[in-house]
Amino acid sequence: MTSGRKYNAPIIALLLLSFRVFAFVSDSSCHRRRTYTSLHLFENEVVATTPMQLLSAEKRNEIDTLVRQRSEARWDGDYKRADELRDVIDQICVTISLNQLQYSAIDLENDLEYKIVTTDLPRSQGGGSTWELQPINNPLFNNAKSEDNVLQLAHAALGMVVSTSERGVDVNEEDLDRLVSRIEARLQTLQQRKAMGTFFPGTAAAGELHGRKAADAAFWLSLAGVNARDNFIYDELAQVASEELLRFGSNKSCRAKDVLHIVERFAMAGVTGSSVHQLYNVAADCLEVKMMNNTSDSVDDSDDDSIDYNNIIKSLRGDFTFGLHSDRSLLGLWRFSTRQRKQRVFFENAAKHFDGRYGKEETTLHSINDDKSDKYEWSKLFKDPTRPLVVDVGSGMGVSLLGLATAASGATHEEEIQIDWNECNFIGVDLSRLGIRFARGVSKRWELDNLKFVVDPAEECIERLVSYPGPIKLAMIQFPTPYRFTEDREDIEASVAQGYNAQLPEDSESGCFMVTEKLLRLIQEVLSRKEDGKLLVQSNCEDVAVRMKNIAETRAGFQSLEFTNSVTSLDAVTQRAQRWVANGGDRAIGKSFSSLPLLPMVGRTETEVACSLDGKPVHRCMFVPRD
Repeated sequence: MTSGRKYNAPIIALLLLSFRVFAFVSDSSCHRRRTYTSLHLFENEVVATTPMQLLSAEKRNEIDTLVRQRSEARWDGDYKRADELRDVIDQICVTISLNQLQYSAIDLENDLEYKIVTTDLPRSQGGGSTWELQPINNPLFNNAKSEDNVLQLAHAALGMVVSTSERGVDVNEEDLDRLVSRIEARLQTLQQRKAMGTFFPGTAAAGELHGRKAADAAFWLSLAGVNARDNFIYDELAQVASEELLRFGSNKSCRAKDVLHIVERFAMAGVTGSSVHQLYNVAADCLEVKMMNNTSDSVDDSDDDSIDYNNIIKSLRGDFTFGLHSDRSLLGLWRFSTRQRKQRVFFENAAKHFDGRYGKEETTLHSINDDKSDKYEWSKLFKDPTRPLVVDVGSGMGVSLLGLATAASGATHEEEIQIDWNECNFIGVDLSRLGIRFARGVSKRWELDNLKFVVDPAEECIERLVSYPGPIKLAMIQFPTPYRFTEDREDIEASVAQGYNAQLPEDSESGCFMVTEKLLRLIQEVLSRKEDGKLLVQSNCEDVAVRMKNIAETRAGFQSLEFTNSVTSLDAVTQRAQRWVANGGDRAIGKSFSSLPLLPMVGRTETEVACSLDGKPVHRCMFVPRD
C-alpha cells in the first residue's frame, strides 16, 4: 500500500473534509495519466489519498504499458491492433478494498470496483491517450434510501411529537428513536459521500443541507426533544453548517443577519461542543469580513432590534459566551414561541408531514404515566434529594432552570436571593409537552443530573413537594401567560381577529389563568414547612404583577420583601399598561417591586430578555410566608 503524503493541518485549516485537485502526471511516453487527489482532514493532520495511489506499482505499470501500446498503434495507423488492446483494457477490473484507505472513517462492507477509461487526444495536441479509474459500483448511492432527507426527517420527528401531543399522549420513544436512527444513517451517508468525492466524482450531496438547512434541522430536532446518541447528529449538522459558511458566507449575497440566523439556531437548540465552536469561529470570520466591507447589502438588517456585531463576534470567538442564554438566542426563542399564527401553522405542517408521509402505523400511542408517586419519587429523580430545591412553576421551555443549573455561585443584585446554585436541585413543571421535551432534551445533552422537568398541572406538582426530603429554597412564577385585558366580548373578538393569541385566558377569574389563589396558598404551605423558602414572581404585564402581589399578600398568607433598588417611577409604555392606568389600576411602584433583576444573568427567561431589548419594564416581587 502506498501511503499518502501528510500535510500540516494549519496550512489548510479551512479544509473540513476534502477537496479535489485535478492534475496531469506526465511520463516519458506519449500518453498522460489523469488522476484526482483528495485531501482528508483527520485528527490534526491531512492525508492525501487517491485511487491511483492505492494501485500496486505492478498494476499501474501494466495499465501504463497497455495504454502506451494502444497509443503507439493508433499513431502508426494500426487500428486493428489498437482495438484489440482497447478490448483488453476494457476487461480490466480494479478492486480496491476500503480497508486500504488510510485514516478512513468510511464503514462500508463492499469493495470499490473501477474500470479503465481512456481518452484519446488528437494529433494537434500531441496524440497519445489519457486514462483514469472510473467507479463501476457505488455503494453510497445503492444503499441510500431515496426518500430519506435530513431536513424532512427532522421535520417528521417534530411532527411525530406534535401529532401525539395534540392527541393527549406521549410519543413512543422507540418509534422516535427509529426515525432518529434514519437521520443518523443519512448523515453518515452524506459524510461518506463527501469523504469519497475523489473515488466517486459527483457523489457529494451537500445540496441537501445548503444554506441554513442544517441549522433548521438542529433546531427542529431540539424542539422534538431529540437526545442524540453521543451528540453525533448535532455535531455533524454543525460541521455541515461550517462548511456551508465557508462555501457562501463571504459572498455579497450572504448578509450578516443570514450568518447570524445560522449560529442563532444552533444556540437556540442548545448545541455545545467543539463542532459548534468551530462553526462560531467561521461565523465570526464571515461577520468580520462583512463589517470591514461595511456594504449595505452585507450588513443590512430589517429587524426592529439593534445588533451589536462587534460584541457578537467577541462572544462567538473571543470568550465563547455565545449560546442558548445569549441575548440573540433567547430573543429568537421568544419570537418563535410568541408568534402564534406562524407557530401554529408550523406545528400543524410538521404534524401533517409525519402523519401523511411516514404514516401513523409507524408510531404506537400510549397514555401518559399518571402514576404521580412514581413521577415524584425523589430518590430516583435526584442523586441527592436532600439538597436545596429550586422550583419553576410554569417553566415553559426551561431556559431559566437550564441556566441556573449551570450557574456558578455568586451574588445577584439583591441580598434577598443569595443561593449557592451549585448545591441545588432543580425541577420545572409545565403543561406544555413540547416545552418540557425541549427542556429535557437539552438537559440530557448537557448532562445535568440535578435538573428535572415534569408535565403536570402546577397545583398537583406543588402538592407533591411536601414529600421532598430537602429544603425548598426558591419557588418561581415567571411570566405566566397573561389573561386577556379586554372589557367586553367585542374586544375579545376584535383582538383575536387582529391576530392576538386566542389561547389567552379570558380573565383572571376564569380558572384558566395559572396563578390562582389556590396555587399561591399551596406554595405558601409548602414553603412554610421548609426553611428559608421564598417565592419569586415576575411578569411583563403590570396589571398581572399587581394582581398576583395582591392575592399573595391578602389571601395566600405571604408578605412581600422590600428592595433597596426599588421602583420609584414607571412609564406606561405598552397599550395594555396604558389601559390599566386609564382604568385607575394600582401601579407596580414601591419598595415591594425590584428595579433590578433578581436572578443571575444566565437565569433569565426569553421573555425577560425580549423586554430588556425592547425597553419594556419587568415587574418583580419576592415573598416569604407570613409568620
